Amino acid sequence: MLKKSKTPNYIKIAVDIAHRIINNEFIEGSKITGRTTLVSIYKVSPETIRRSIALLTDMNVVKVNDKSGIIINSRDSAKVFLNKFKTQSDFSSINNETYQLLAQKKIIDEKIDNNIKSIIQFATQLRNVGTIIPFESVVEKNSIAVGKSIGELNFWHNTKATIVGVKRNGEIFLSPGPYFTLLENDILVYVGEDEVFQNIINYIKAPK
Repeated sequence: MLKKSKTPNYIKIAVDIAHRIINNEFIEGSKITGRTTLVSIYKVSPETIRRSIALLTDMNVVKVNDKSGIIINSRDSAKVFLNKFKTQSDFSSINNETYQLLAQKKIIDEKIDNNIKSIIQFATQLRNVGTIIPFESVVEKNSIAVGKSIGELNFWHNTKATIVGVKRNGEIFLSPGPYFTLLENDILVYVGEDEVFQNIINYIKAPK
């Protein structure tokens, strides 16, 4: 008895017959006495066998003679049939997997969005009760900060902000000293009173 799967039984039977031809279990030019024999082998309905044989006939793997029964026509055609089926099967598998991954991605994206909203909410609450929450600002192109060290920029004097870290290309440099040189697209991580955020924006956006 064939096990249940997403592949229809008549296709599984056609594939199995093609495999048997390639493995010389069914010899090219030999006969299978008829659909009744295949029904007893695969334990399925005559209609299922009819569809399997029709599929193999279309691919020139077998031919049907009303008097002689089913004749194995071509071992090479059996190989072509299996290769074609494998390509279709692989495509179907990749297609199904892609839809599953997209569905999973949607769920993950929704969770990330919800977590970000929660983080912002918690951060706001913590700032309101006096807990220090760092700010972040990006060093944009043509900023006065590009190519200059923190010391050269007199950062605290000009902004009243204390830089606690710099994010660059996925890395974070903690407690950068006065000789640390800033580059375009660096992300400054800093602390201070609420007004330092605007101070930083105004200062590092200034053109060179």
